[in-house]
Parts: sequence; C-alpha cells; structure tokens
Amino acid sequence: MAIMKKLVVALSATMLMGALTVAHAESTPTAAANSGITVGVIDLSVVLQHSTEAKAAGEQLKKQFKPRQQKILDAQKVLQQDQDKLKRDSSVISVSDAQALQSKISSEGRDLQQMQDNYMQDLRAAQQQAMQQVLSHVDKIVQQIATKGHYDLILQKNSVAYSSPRIDITQQVIDAIKD
Repeated sequence: MAIMKKLVVALSATMLMGALTVAHAESTPTAAANSGITVGVIDLSVVLQHSTEAKAAGEQLKKQFKPRQQKILDAQKVLQQDQDKLKRDSSVISVSDAQALQSKISSEGRDLQQMQDNYMQDLRAAQQQAMQQVLSHVDKIVQQIATKGHYDLILQKNSVAYSSPRIDITQQVIDAIKD
C-alpha cells in the first residue's frame, strides 16, 4: 500500500511538472520570434513547373535526342522483324541459315542494348546539366528575394514537416522568374 501511495505521489508530481512546462512554453515566445529571424519556404517543384526556362530546356532536350530515340525505335523494329522471321521460317530454312539469323539477332540485341544504355547515359547527363542551369537561375532569384525581403533563412518546402502558408515565397519566386 505504501508503494502505491508513493507511485501516485510521484506520478502526480510528474504530471504537474509537465503541465507547468507546457504552460511556460506557451507563454514564452520562441527564440526565432524573439530574435527577429525571418524564415521563408519555397516549393521548388512548383517553381520548376512554372519555369519557362525549365520548359524550354525540356523541349530542347526532346529535340536534341529525338533522332537518337528514332534510331533506337528503328533498331527495335529490325530486331523484332528478324525474330519474327526466325520464328516463322525456322522449320523451312537450313540449320546454317537459322544459326546465321540467330547470330544476327544476338548481335542486333547487343547493339540495341548498347545504343539504349548510351542514350540513357547521355540523356541523364544532359538533363542534369540543363537542370543545374535552371536551378542556378532560381537560386539567384531566391537570393534576391531573400535580400530584398530581409529573410534570414529560406528552406525547401519538402524538407520541413510543416510550414505556414504565410511564409511560403513560392509565388514570389515564380513571379520573379517570369519577369
């Protein structure tokens, strides 16, 4: 019984301390508000969706890589035709012709795979380079807005658990990019 009484007293004291801490925290201004720190958040994906520079870079990449993409499609078509021919004619052509066609199909498959790998590698590199240029421009605009608005800290929206809409500067950045 004495142990139960001590447990109730300890639990009550803990709850009282917790309540006092919460009450004190609610009545004390935050360090950021107290020191006058100005914070903003930006949704970079929304900015990039509205960026004419990003859209133009995407269109340029499509135009630049379209011939290679067509070449891959043509190679796939030839490979498929040869596979169909082997399947269709394997019973009526000689063994040596079938082996030669199979060898050709294997070679075409390897060449196609290499072509696709090179295409994807070059496309990724070009996309990264284009994105770096766009992000560099966005970064300069964010820095200008931060300087003019006297912001101390600007965070990307996807890296914070919550942010108030009143500190969101995404639209400001979009408007500045369009100018």
